[in-house]
Amino acid sequence: MTDASGLEIERLRASLAEAEEALQAIYQGTVDALVVRGPTGPQIYTLVGAQEPYRQVVERMNEGALTLSENRQILYSNRHFADLMGYSLAQLIGKPLVEFVAVADAASLAGLLDDGINRPIRRELLLRHRDGSLLPALVAVSPLVFDEIPALLLIVTDLSAQKRSEKIAAAEKFARSILEQATDVIIVCDIEGRISKANWAAERLFSGSLDGKLLAEVLPLEITELTQVRPPDTPKFADSILNLVLARQTLCGVEAKIRVPSLHDKHFLLGAGPLYDNLDNLVGCILTLTEITDRKRAEEHQAMLVAELNHRVKNILAIVQSVAWQTLSGSQSLSGFKEAFDGRLRAISLAHDILTQRRWGQVELEHLVEHSLRPYHGAGREARAEWSGCQLSLPAKSVVPLSMALHELSTNAAKHGAFSAQDGRVEVAWRTVEDKVVFTWIETNGPPIEREINAGFGSKLISRVLSYDLLGTADFDFNREGFRCTLTFPIPPFQTDAILPLAIGCAPN
Repeated sequence: MTDASGLEIERLRASLAEAEEALQAIYQGTVDALVVRGPTGPQIYTLVGAQEPYRQVVERMNEGALTLSENRQILYSNRHFADLMGYSLAQLIGKPLVEFVAVADAASLAGLLDDGINRPIRRELLLRHRDGSLLPALVAVSPLVFDEIPALLLIVTDLSAQKRSEKIAAAEKFARSILEQATDVIIVCDIEGRISKANWAAERLFSGSLDGKLLAEVLPLEITELTQVRPPDTPKFADSILNLVLARQTLCGVEAKIRVPSLHDKHFLLGAGPLYDNLDNLVGCILTLTEITDRKRAEEHQAMLVAELNHRVKNILAIVQSVAWQTLSGSQSLSGFKEAFDGRLRAISLAHDILTQRRWGQVELEHLVEHSLRPYHGAGREARAEWSGCQLSLPAKSVVPLSMALHELSTNAAKHGAFSAQDGRVEVAWRTVEDKVVFTWIETNGPPIEREINAGFGSKLISRVLSYDLLGTADFDFNREGFRCTLTFPIPPFQTDAILPLAIGCAPN
């Protein structure tokens, strides 16, 4: 309950007490004159006798006054009570008071009258108007004696205005609680565009109180999605929003940004609508802002991923097309083409499996080497390959060409080199020299090389991917002791991991 409502209740109680004291004093003849507040202002009455001045004073009271007989019938009513209830005096006199009380309060009335026989008491009741509506009232009862016949004196105060004030106060408190609990920004402004209310979310967003400020100054909006409105040439777009809303239009789900330096990277959904009073008069507008920055970033990220996926698919198709064409041009038979082409597709697939596992992030070179040699090197004493090198992370774009180069080297070793002999071994090592990576492939104990070997398609493919994709070079040495290959390429950019010495055992588990 607000302070205003509490003061109103105290005022009504004081008024009731004064009315009861005045009536008792008049009836007992203990006063000579009264000053009565009537419809036309204060009036002075000189009391001569008992009944006539009593009637005049009671008739001019702002409260209803009644006397009841022992059987609770109305013996007397002043004009104010009759007007309050919508009846004539003749329709009230002689009727039981309970007929003019709400059915639900009949028992409460009986208890009130029973207690009032012995002592003054008051209680709130709902009276029933002639038109059937219910009227809240404060009913004060005190004992009265007419010629030694007990009776009851009732003073009735209309509480309608007070109840309306309480409802308004409660509604305002309820609305305020909704505003304060809402996490979205809510701003209410009057018909002139001046802010009358703003919730805590709005004050937090703008770092201070907004009450009394102009909406256009506080909220310089920029519409980023033309769904319902078209931005005008004026920079104070909040004025145009206000004009639209005051023309009884409603905006919903309009994407906007706020042209304030501290909020330049924030995105919002704007909603705005007219505000009416209880008589349906337009009194202002209410505006809401819902931050959607995270959603917009997610949408942008999704769009980037779709574009990246499209780019990667096109790249893969181009690689497959090139590999197919080059393999076909270097194959002597259809079966030879199938075998070579299937192997190269598996190398591409392996690279993409590794990239997918790493979510297309960086891949350790050691991890790529281990997966590429897994079909050949065996385990334990049967291990036929060993590798060692520094810790080196590869960006996604370097993984596919290196995977294809490793596949060509492994395939050649399986057909003609170390992996084709029982005791053949392959040693792989890599290191960094200044700003370059030096990757060596050395085969030992393989079939002896009896004659000079011309570079085939595999060597050309390795040279091509090193040159075009990694901006590096490939050197091949077909000496009698065994085949050697050295790949040299710049350290991949966007390196985040430190390059640390790392030695890998002969046979990884």
